[in-house]
Amino acid sequence: MNLARGDRRERLDRLAAEYALGTTSPRARRRLEAIARRDRIVASALSEWERKLASLASAVPPITPPPRVWRGIVAGLGLRGTAPAKPRVRWWERVGLWQTLATASLAVIATIGVLEWRRAPQLPVAPIVVVLAGADAKPALIATALRGDRYLTVKSVANAKPAAGTVFELWALPQSGAPHALGVIPAGNLTRVPLDNPADERLSNIASLAVSVEPPGGSPTGKPTGPVLYSGSVERMY
Repeated sequence: MNLARGDRRERLDRLAAEYALGTTSPRARRRLEAIARRDRIVASALSEWERKLASLASAVPPITPPPRVWRGIVAGLGLRGTAPAKPRVRWWERVGLWQTLATASLAVIATIGVLEWRRAPQLPVAPIVVVLAGADAKPALIATALRGDRYLTVKSVANAKPAAGTVFELWALPQSGAPHALGVIPAGNLTRVPLDNPADERLSNIASLAVSVEPPGGSPTGKPTGPVLYSGSVERMY
């Protein structure tokens, strides 16, 4: 396919945006890179979207969450220390945590919004996006899905990977109630976590996602047993 043709510029623009965001499959990514090496129009489109994304990211000021947020996570999971006498707010219900991570999500959400706006009218599907960030509020993983997908695509944006002998497990944090497991995140920079229902149904009442460190095969207890490293709110672009 000649993406440099005038009647295919809109498709090229959409593919370049997905390439810059990192949501294209490895095969499609390699193919675009091969075409760009011999076609200056395709190469220019890829570079332009990379510059757009970089400018959005650089415009977001860094925010360091207060230590009490992460002490609350540790205390809420009962990983160390004794429980306080007064009632505790569970770590997945802490409003301050999501407010802190909202700024980290801004650049990616804005880019997804531009991408959807530029899609052709016959392609109305809109993605679900979750930017998972750590205590430094810097994005580490990005989870995306189309509404009908039965999987979440998880992209590592900061070389985030578990230590040897452990795995990352993805958790859904509903608007009320305890977290429940979505599954172990396979090793790799771009992977998929299967869902038992389409993404818009599976995440319909889910406010946020989180990632914990677990033994091989995932948590043996049905709830996070290791440290929770990353979390982020579910953004629906529809």
